[in-house]
Amino acid sequence: MSNRCSKWVTLILSALGGCTAISIAPTCPEELRVGESGTVRANETDPGAIPTYRWEVFPPDAGVFEDSTATETAFEARKEVDVVIRLTASDGLYQVISQCSTRIRGAVAIAVALEASPNPALVGETVTLTCSSIGEGDAVALAIAQVEGDDVELTDVSDGVAEFTPTQIGDRTFRCVGESADGEQSEPAFVTVVVTSAPDGNENDNGTNNDNENENENENENENENANGNDNDNTNDNGNGGRPPPVSPRG
Repeated sequence: MSNRCSKWVTLILSALGGCTAISIAPTCPEELRVGESGTVRANETDPGAIPTYRWEVFPPDAGVFEDSTATETAFEARKEVDVVIRLTASDGLYQVISQCSTRIRGAVAIAVALEASPNPALVGETVTLTCSSIGEGDAVALAIAQVEGDDVELTDVSDGVAEFTPTQIGDRTFRCVGESADGEQSEPAFVTVVVTSAPDGNENDNGTNNDNENENENENENENENANGNDNDNTNDNGNGGRPPPVSPRG
């Protein structure tokens, strides 16, 4: 026969005393992330009666198949590496082997951002902390906690949201950490809330005191200047010891 039969791409049918071309060339995802699954499929041409299929991956620890004997199944990536996925079809006597390749990239990094509103805040004013996922990866859990400053009570705590109401001035720092579906944690995100003053303006007492002190100082200075001026005038008036001024002689 004119066709050559390759053991990698054909199934030899001895009953005919020759070769019949059979293709099972599989399709694989071009790229997967660690922890992600994709479909692998056998694409048979003239399959005849092929009773068994077997899926393998190389290196073997790079992933797992949901059903390694099905013509179509899911492949879950477990390791960051370029892999070869091999499919073997067999009738029990002869076999056909074909393969495809998939690039497995590292898991998507989880990143979060933490914001506070309002910031700066006032004593007695409710502050809302909001943590959210940023970038490619989505966090399935977001946890907010206080890490610095006078302790406050976080209320209305839910996934990625918390509130508190400060009772005194000062800086307070909070942290948020996200967690992915496969348990990977993000780098922490921080925000510092600056609480400046009470809404009734009590923190202006120092300014008022300073104004009063300045007014008192000015009054004292004016009183001293006036007293010194009067004393000098009296001294000049009485500089002759109370005697009348001398009379010029007549010509």
